[in-house]
Amino acid sequence: MPTNKKIRKLSPNQVTELRQAFDLFDADASGAISSKEFKQALWALGIRASEQEIQQMFKAIDADENGEIEFEEFVEIVADSYFRKFTRAEILEAFRRFDHDHDGFISANELQNILSRLGRNLSSDEIRRMIAKVDRDDNGKISIDGIT
Repeated sequence: MPTNKKIRKLSPNQVTELRQAFDLFDADASGAISSKEFKQALWALGIRASEQEIQQMFKAIDADENGEIEFEEFVEIVADSYFRKFTRAEILEAFRRFDHDHDGFISANELQNILSRLGRNLSSDEIRRMIAKVDRDDNGKISIDGIT
């Protein structure tokens, strides 16, 4: 059962969303994010930092200093920013990071590449279903209009 105050303030749907985000970082499904997984996740998200900066970030999140980030620690750090409203400029910047060929769309291959860098190897059908949730013009791609 959720133990920290921040988790108790979230709706069940918000906890589920954060769990799904956490699981993307937890590539080996161990229930905790290792330093290596944290580094891979930052890289997959296009965040370039020195080894020292990565270790500092990791230590700041690892409140109990056990060398892993558990779900409760993740929620404590991420929840406020995860559920805040993003500006259009922030959404466009994130979209540009994922749109590797700069064609204005995130294709199934681009999404699959991003997720595989996060340690999630999904089938083509799973990728298509994810895209279909936001694909407003049925072209099999995510457009910026589909997410803003």
